[in-house]
Amino acid sequence: MNIELLKKELIKDNCLSEIMFFDEIGSTNEYARKHDLPDNTLLITDKQTKGSGRFSRNWESAPGKDLTFTLVKKINIGIDDIFLINFYTSYIIFNSIKKICAGRSADNLFLKWPNDILFNGKKISGILTDVRDLRSETKNFIIGAGINVNCSEFSDGIKSKATSILKESGSEMDKTLLLKNIILNFYKNLDLINDGKKLMSLWKSNTDIIGKEISFRQFNDGEGISYKVENIDTDGGLVVIDDKNNRKKFNSGEISIGYDNL
Repeated sequence: MNIELLKKELIKDNCLSEIMFFDEIGSTNEYARKHDLPDNTLLITDKQTKGSGRFSRNWESAPGKDLTFTLVKKINIGIDDIFLINFYTSYIIFNSIKKICAGRSADNLFLKWPNDILFNGKKISGILTDVRDLRSETKNFIIGAGINVNCSEFSDGIKSKATSILKESGSEMDKTLLLKNIILNFYKNLDLINDGKKLMSLWKSNTDIIGKEISFRQFNDGEGISYKVENIDTDGGLVVIDDKNNRKKFNSGEISIGYDNL
């Protein structure tokens, strides 16, 4: 990871104010939560030992091979639109990976509701967002992301449902270039957050779950229930139909489609 190049390219007006690099850390998100960091701070580590995902699951990453980072960003947004930050971030990461993988099986790259990215049906990226100052007009977001980039081996518990860009494309990717493009795209397209309808339309056009049978559960210890996905609403809600043709909508939860949950 070329941190000096990232600082040269990304620390400027209308982009980052600071980049913090850790050779090893428990969790970049946790560090950001415990420290009062300036707006537009990017935290990066080569080795994250206590990364976590949805439902407090461990997020595995290969030291020196994958991307694990957190962006501290203040955003002027209403409380009812906070959900857009997850969809925006996952869309930006998805789009950045797709562009850099052009010609290397990127057609099999899809967004998974609510904020994961799949490559050939297996997970390569997850996002975890925390928000502070809920009563303020401007809210402080801690946006964490993990991307399986150049790892080639996974533990027995996840190897059937996780993959990496390397494994799917057949060649290693420049992590510095990928992260630079993600951050530049994030700042370049911030106006999308103010147009939730357009953002959700773009997100929906890059998922393949609509019309599919899924297993849904709302809580970590909940039972999976089978539904057919009818739509993803403009408020980010998952619109489903049950076996009695009843329509329901969920704004949080987790789905699986022919593979185990991650």
